[in-house]
Amino acid sequence: MQQNCLLISPPGELNIFPRGIMEIASFLNIKGCPTSVLPLGHHIKNDYKTDEGGYILEELDDKELCRIIEDVLVETQPTVVGISNCYTKDFHNCIKIIQMCKRIRPQAITVIGGQHATFCDQQSLECPELDVVVRGEGEWTMLNLLRAIQNKDRYDKVGGISFRKNGGIHRNPNRFPGKMEDLPPVDYRLLPREFVQTTQIHGILSRGCAYHCKYCVEEKFWGYPRWYGLQKLIDEMTVLQKDYGTQIIGMEESMLDMRSNIFFKFCRQIKDHRIELPEQFYLTTRIDSVTDEGIRQMQDLEIKFLCTGLENFSDRVLMMMNKKQNYDSILQGCEKLKQKNIWVNSYWLIGHPGDNSTEAEYTYSKFKRFFEKGLLKSGNAFIFVPYPGTEFFIEPHKYGIIIGSYEWKRWKRWTEEPVSWLENFSATEISHASKKAWKLLDDYRRLNGHLYKHLN
Repeated sequence: MQQNCLLISPPGELNIFPRGIMEIASFLNIKGCPTSVLPLGHHIKNDYKTDEGGYILEELDDKELCRIIEDVLVETQPTVVGISNCYTKDFHNCIKIIQMCKRIRPQAITVIGGQHATFCDQQSLECPELDVVVRGEGEWTMLNLLRAIQNKDRYDKVGGISFRKNGGIHRNPNRFPGKMEDLPPVDYRLLPREFVQTTQIHGILSRGCAYHCKYCVEEKFWGYPRWYGLQKLIDEMTVLQKDYGTQIIGMEESMLDMRSNIFFKFCRQIKDHRIELPEQFYLTTRIDSVTDEGIRQMQDLEIKFLCTGLENFSDRVLMMMNKKQNYDSILQGCEKLKQKNIWVNSYWLIGHPGDNSTEAEYTYSKFKRFFEKGLLKSGNAFIFVPYPGTEFFIEPHKYGIIIGSYEWKRWKRWTEEPVSWLENFSATEISHASKKAWKLLDDYRRLNGHLYKHLN
């Protein structure tokens, strides 16, 4: 059946729900633009090994990819083929897929969107098979682009896109963020039923972030913080439970504040609608938003896990991050959670501007102490990457950053080989600090592993 648009989710992380393109596809369909979705990870997930982060450890097989893509293109015959490039590490695969699509269906308009492509639009368009880059939020921009193509209009009035014009790259002005109430529920019928039942689906209540952490691009990509509306999430959780027999596994929510009315309403709605949460359902929040009342709400729902980005204990590094938290707020939040037997998983960032061997050793000693005291139970250690869209990428020398490689597939958080380092913190020293951190985390993962099944 012919479709206006086919949206492809690249298989960088095999079993992660492609929320971005699903929200775009659901929106386009209700606006009268028939759109289908191809989650490549679902089709190849049995053939590739992954690391702890879910990242594929091998290069994708071109013949296999081409076969899958050709079958779908022949079936759907799309006018437009789009791919989501959320993660920098996936850019090379996204371009490879775009090239395949153009070879198979040369008359199709090829589009790429997502965080990396948004901030590297000119480089993206160096690929001759790519026609358009959608920058930032995709729903309204894709709708306007599809309508322009359908009406054979020029692209000049489509805000938020980059394309070739007069032998160069033309960037239309950014499009103002859309109204969240215009977004429909995610249409899970666009995905294979088996994929919905087995994929890792995270809940979300907002777009954007108000915290301005300098290593993050959420604010620049999404614009100012906007809320979906609680009922949309509750309805989504209800559909998954009743129609698919599955559940959202946790909240990956930058703006989830345990002191806020939206959090308390969320907890009440879960109970009122009798939504079942999986045993290891978790919340993601800032440690300085943890309160006694927030913990009580968690316990009422039997939520026993919390993820938080402590990132670092060095005041110097935290200041460079613009994290706006300190040792006392970290300690206070972790102590409250320990008292109520809440399992705390923390993210740890090594090699950020402001860091060096001395600061890294200080942070290591604090993390070690927190584990020894039971204030943390598990964690993940990432090496800092100056992602496109951040000041650190735009002006690395201003912050003492030396970028050693622009081979994008190396730009991932789960690595022992830094793509960048600092003038006073070498790649070798960062790698050493990372390995030492992971040794600590692995030791406590084994030590605390049995507790997962015995939390009260």
